[in-house]
Amino acid sequence: MEQMSGYDVRKHFGESLSYFWNESYGQIYPTLKQLAKEGLVAAVSAGQAGKRDRQVYSLTSKGRDHLREWLAKPPQNQPIRNEFLLKLFLGRSPPRGALCEHIGRFRTEQEELLAMFLIIQDSVRIEHAKSPNLKYWMLGLKHGVGIRRAEIKWCNEPLRVLDSASAKRKAHPRRSGSRIHQNSPAGLD
Repeated sequence: MEQMSGYDVRKHFGESLSYFWNESYGQIYPTLKQLAKEGLVAAVSAGQAGKRDRQVYSLTSKGRDHLREWLAKPPQNQPIRNEFLLKLFLGRSPPRGALCEHIGRFRTEQEELLAMFLIIQDSVRIEHAKSPNLKYWMLGLKHGVGIRRAEIKWCNEPLRVLDSASAKRKAHPRRSGSRIHQNSPAGLD
């Protein structure tokens, strides 16, 4: 692993990891200082022509051992916070058509991400053909491609359900205070 400053770490995250892991400068710099304090990374001042020196960090042997141990442990799932799914869950409350618009936007975002992942996949395959890391990077990219394809396919079902529910409302207008139709899909009417 090469030496990196906090800026370099953030740039690396932005270029290759931001689709599944994101860190801000406010998280990176305190973490680097803590890792240095624990002896997991070593900080060195690096001179720059015409600029103030910057701190670059490299893993120590203790840091490499710690990284290997961490990589061997099962991943801990983080709590999910997905505003889109929350709005879908609370779907009876928004104005008519809002959910379909949200789903349409979501589908467009997934289509754009899929196109970008496919371009990145081809680019990485060509640019890093001899890298020992290529197979691991490709596994991550294939995961992203598969998730995007599944999300795009999924969008069809809620749109069908919402269109069906909307058609039922138009065919059978409810009186104020009536109950949810028990036979409607997913409790929608």
